[in-house]
Amino acid sequence: MKEWEALVSAALLGTARRPLDLSELPESVRGLVNGGDPERMLLSAAALLTGYRRAGRLPERDVTLLSRAPEDPRPVVGPDAAYRLAMLLFGERGNLLAEWLRTVHARGLRVPPERLPVLADAARGRPELRPLVAEAAGPRGPWLAALMPDWAFLAERSADPEVWTHGTTNQRHAWLTDLRTPDPDAARAALAEVWPSEPAPVRVQFLGALHTQLSTSDEEFLEAALDDRARDVRRLAAGLLAALPGSALSERMATRLRALISIRRRTLVVHLPAACDDAMRRDGVNPTPPRGVGERAWWFGQLVSTAPLSVWTGLGHPADELVRMPVEGCDRRLLILGWSAAADREQNAEWVRALLDGDTGLALDQVARLISALPRDQWATAVRPFLQDQLPTALVQALPAPWPADLGNLVLDRIASGGARGLAHVADIAAYAVPPECLDHALTRQVLEHDAAPWRRRLVDTLAFRRGMHEELP
Repeated sequence: MKEWEALVSAALLGTARRPLDLSELPESVRGLVNGGDPERMLLSAAALLTGYRRAGRLPERDVTLLSRAPEDPRPVVGPDAAYRLAMLLFGERGNLLAEWLRTVHARGLRVPPERLPVLADAARGRPELRPLVAEAAGPRGPWLAALMPDWAFLAERSADPEVWTHGTTNQRHAWLTDLRTPDPDAARAALAEVWPSEPAPVRVQFLGALHTQLSTSDEEFLEAALDDRARDVRRLAAGLLAALPGSALSERMATRLRALISIRRRTLVVHLPAACDDAMRRDGVNPTPPRGVGERAWWFGQLVSTAPLSVWTGLGHPADELVRMPVEGCDRRLLILGWSAAADREQNAEWVRALLDGDTGLALDQVARLISALPRDQWATAVRPFLQDQLPTALVQALPAPWPADLGNLVLDRIASGGARGLAHVADIAAYAVPPECLDHALTRQVLEHDAAPWRRRLVDTLAFRRGMHEELP
């Protein structure tokens, strides 16, 4: 390499300052450099040395050949879809790559094998793509991961029991999550076996796998986790137990709450808790309030959000009446926020509708969270009242995508009719949030005037692009 560096140095500094030294060149190259001006000799030497380096190497010996990649029986996407994948990978609408990969997986197809390395590189910087790219790689994922350590995520999902004992933390978490669906008891037993020896961050990560198929069979394990030495483990265990109907923790919270509430002369009367004792702390109540919030109100709010909503209806009034009742003893908003959290946790449609119909003063992102707790076929009905005079960006932005088809059509119809504020922002959100069933909406067939608003052109172009993307994946 010294001879090449000498040529580069002479080229950078100029032959007047750094005379060309041909003595460092190989004899076979030096003999072909003709005389003349130094610049010509420099360029000739560089060209000849380049060819010499490319063609003059000795063949490698004792090379270990790569193993053959495993076969993937899935059919490859067609040429049009493969071309669109290249568009998504190399700069055009890359935010649709996840949707394209999900659709390919749902149709039982696979990506062109030559694109797998590029996909793996793209997923390195976008963690949300990693599970999708691992699915796209299929049986070739572990083979590719063995070639490039940066692609280790391609090999994280494996049913091999050896992964649980010898894999990385992410591989073990994926193994536990995958086992939890078909055999929740076996997954919990595997976790219990290693539980005492795992560090706190790993215990938190693994405990989260119990969200899937959560049942009363998990209660004993979770109750024991309430005594864990790590605060994050205790709080996660308490949250899981609160989400488990009929759990002992739910009953303890219900008992505490019943002692603090009553109805007198059609007014909801609240007595704030006097203290946060050790038993409350064990059950997940955080004793330290945020700045500006009173301690007793903070403790009470946590009881409301954790206890079952049946405590309130047990007072003899339905949810819609309770939401509208005057409140004595605490700020009414404290109850509204607690009820909202409980309704979201329980997916309780009666309470969600009562909170949405009542004068609750909830922020639009909180409204969206409540709406998403309803059955999806009720989302459009719940959203419709909010679209009368305007299209609230904060609401549609917070609704999980993809939306149900009737909600997607409702929002697109309102955009098409115009006359609402915030059209541009909502259109940019809807362009990606509406489901494939809405991609043939009349908006996508519009012939836009040359002076059409940029946001409208973006909306139509994106919907048309997505429609073509799905049509290419039969």
